Amino acid sequence: MTLAGKVFFATGANSGLGLATALRFAREGAAVAILARRADANAAARAAIEALGAPCLTIQGDATDEATMRDAVKRIVRQFGALHYGFNCAGAAQSVTPLVKLRIDEYQRLMDVNVRSTFLGLKHMIPAIKAAGGGAICNCASTAGLIPTAQQVVYAAAKFAIIGMTRGAALEAAADRVRINAICPGATTGEMWLDFARDHPDRAALALAKHPMGRVGDKEEVADAVLFLCRDATFTTGHALPVDGGRTTG
Repeated sequence: MTLAGKVFFATGANSGLGLATALRFAREGAAVAILARRADANAAARAAIEALGAPCLTIQGDATDEATMRDAVKRIVRQFGALHYGFNCAGAAQSVTPLVKLRIDEYQRLMDVNVRSTFLGLKHMIPAIKAAGGGAICNCASTAGLIPTAQQVVYAAAKFAIIGMTRGAALEAAADRVRINAICPGATTGEMWLDFARDHPDRAALALAKHPMGRVGDKEEVADAVLFLCRDATFTTGHALPVDGGRTTG
């Protein structure tokens, strides 16, 4: 229970990587807050977190809306007394579509859900974590932000932007004792990858073949990496950590 007395906030965390991470922090004793859109999934996530003995606050809302993000952070601090760790995990995948055929509304959706939500999370979490005496934020990027793939160009651009934002924000927040890093998962057993593998089995097989460890990662392995960056990597900031079975080493 190394995080007893600490407070963890994650966006998009009522399923997949976000929920796995929220459960990981709960097991370490942290109070957990979630901001996500689906009320039914929020309720199920809360039940799973509370079953571990951790207090949980779920907030139904859109992480791309600034008023929602601002009010969520204020509500967390009001209920739990502080905020120590954040995970900007809200994200959206791109359909396999050539750039020249991608609709502008799809471009905007991808940039909003991935980049705008991360920007708003950083903007409103940093002052709260500073007020608590310091802590850490992890942003969810992707190996696509390190090695892009064809026909998912805007998704890659969004993840590149998250890595750039992570590094710039880390410079700004370091003096306030707020460390900011990113994780870059490869193929992982979250909903996004599973949906992609179902819809595009040939491309999924090709992507998996590029992972030297020869397997899909488990979402709990990503959760462990987020925990490491937040709790343990106390002299690390501005880093984009691949969690990818060796995908980006070559």
